[in-house]
Amino acid sequence: MEAALDAMLTSVAGGSPLGRLLDVGTGTGRMAELFAPRASRVVALDRSPEMLRLARTRLQNLPAGQVELVQGDFAALPFDAAGFDTVLFHQVLHYALAPETVLAEAARITAPGGRIAIVDFAAHDREDLRERHAHARLGFSDAQIDTLLTDAGFAPAEDRALAGHELIVKLWTGVRRAPTNAK
Repeated sequence: MEAALDAMLTSVAGGSPLGRLLDVGTGTGRMAELFAPRASRVVALDRSPEMLRLARTRLQNLPAGQVELVQGDFAALPFDAAGFDTVLFHQVLHYALAPETVLAEAARITAPGGRIAIVDFAAHDREDLRERHAHARLGFSDAQIDTLLTDAGFAPAEDRALAGHELIVKLWTGVRRAPTNAK
């Protein structure tokens, strides 16, 4: 499943440069490692110091200065506005109690024309995941993600499913709209 997911994510980027990439909820740093060759800079964010230690080990062979590890919360990102060209949420949005807040933060730090990619579960009824793995949400429907992206300031671009598994994994993408100036 991971190889198919990696291929799906890579195809969405279409081989184009990712610019300044934020990997939200980096965990072990696998996605940061995968996309680092196409990014000018990678920031790998996680709230867990233990996960950041694992990521540091995995990412130690990347060129010095290309990757920065940051401890932080995805609901209050510690970055300046419009500082990233690509923002990736790989299997982390289902932990958000308020995904609308998380995506509003993502929009704030994404430059106009920048991209967002969300990889997460399609809506499901596996309540055991709340208890065993602390999932706040049982996946997302396409309509939920479209609304969340639109409300946050992204134009939904496409979605794809990775079928053939008990839990369907989806990839949703969007492009950051230029902020409107309120007068």
